[in-house]
Amino acid sequence: MIEKTQFVSPVKRIAATIYDIFLLLGVWFGVGSIALWLNNSEILHPGVGLSIVIISAWIFYSFFWMRGGKTLGMAVWNIEIYSLKSNNITFMQATLRFYVNLLIFILMGVPLLQIYFSKDRLAINDRISMTSLRLI
Repeated sequence: MIEKTQFVSPVKRIAATIYDIFLLLGVWFGVGSIALWLNNSEILHPGVGLSIVIISAWIFYSFFWMRGGKTLGMAVWNIEIYSLKSNNITFMQATLRFYVNLLIFILMGVPLLQIYFSKDRLAINDRISMTSLRLI
């Protein structure tokens, strides 16, 4: 039987995120191509483009978190996500986690250092969304 541990270091979290960003690049190229085609090959307003990027990333993460408990980047690093309330993550938990993760990304991962100072080793995104990561 595989033993599961609660602690996933910030380095592993960031490594899985980098892996997923490469996958998201492909999604963004596809979604951007469709958006450009729908706009008669005219360049989109930057605000629209940014919205498409954020919404498609949110759908990507929410789908994989709610469906299988991990993205491909998380699977490579043997990480899975679970709800602290129940077994499966809800839509609201996935949404909260995504937007807090976006803030952590903008702040270059610095809030993840809270894991080392927290008694239960949860990051800010874990606390707000009532989810957590574990190694499998």
